[in-house]
Amino acid sequence: MAPSELPILFLWSMSPWASKAWHYLALRGIPYNQCIQPITMPRPDLAALGVKYRRIPVLAVGRDIYCDSLLILQKFEEWYPRDSEFKSISATDPTGRAVERLLEKWTDVVVFSAAAACIPSEMDLCKDKAFQKDREELWGRPWTAEEQDKLKPAGLANLVANFDFLEDMLSDGRRWLLGDHGPGLADVHAAWIFSWMHSLPNAMPENFFGTKRYPKTRAWITRYDAAIERAKGAAPKPEELDGPAAVDIVLASKVREDSLKVNDDPLGLKKGDHVEMWPIDTGYGRKDSGKLIKLTSSEVAIAAESERSGEQVQIHYPRWNFTVARAGSKVNGV
Repeated sequence: MAPSELPILFLWSMSPWASKAWHYLALRGIPYNQCIQPITMPRPDLAALGVKYRRIPVLAVGRDIYCDSLLILQKFEEWYPRDSEFKSISATDPTGRAVERLLEKWTDVVVFSAAAACIPSEMDLCKDKAFQKDREELWGRPWTAEEQDKLKPAGLANLVANFDFLEDMLSDGRRWLLGDHGPGLADVHAAWIFSWMHSLPNAMPENFFGTKRYPKTRAWITRYDAAIERAKGAAPKPEELDGPAAVDIVLASKVREDSLKVNDDPLGLKKGDHVEMWPIDTGYGRKDSGKLIKLTSSEVAIAAESERSGEQVQIHYPRWNFTVARAGSKVNGV
């Protein structure tokens, strides 16, 4: 695959969600390029591509643009299945695949909100006014150091309950969540957030999350981090593209997906309808709009125009925790 044909991951370096994508790609040895984005809005490179979605990471493959790590990993599983040239890390049995999906949603919905409440208020970012304002728009709540201090006790209590769950799951001595071989996709879905939290000073106090209280879970996280570092060392090193170069590559490419269908769906939407789509948990103030070109139980895509020169791009969202509706209609007041 030529460098200009590689997937491009748009991210900022401290993003926990970007780390999930990094871990997955490293473990599978899938080559990609990356384009570092500002930690706060605006993000001119993504705006030039016509993307209003404000969260990270975003993946571009040709002129198809995929938003949210859930969909990004789903697409790589689809493009590079078990019999592809890249190492497979996904479960082969129905129970294992179900556990993968449950763990994915667990960290996405249950764990992450508690983890966000535990981000240490003494971090420089939490004192930065521009960062505070940006995250207030993203989360719809105050993001001051004082607010973080108020939220942290309840956040820690929730994380303790989630550590109890992991300790029980690992109590039979297994090395990885689905057995002795790994790390697998289930481990990626479960571990990325705790790995990221442990990288933040004082985010997870030792008296609550130490090895005495959680020997199995802490050993699992340590194994996971070591495995990721080994995988990064063995995987192709991504080239860092500057913003204009990344935009040029995307807009000069062909679309990755050219046989798209709109399935019969309870929403009653039809191919070609002008729709808007947006996340429903955070970042819901920004909507992408365009002509509906794909709708399945797990994915929605629109044809939209790039802001730079009007070329058509295809923007894809997952259905989980996202909404799509006819343009101009009100959904839950949004």
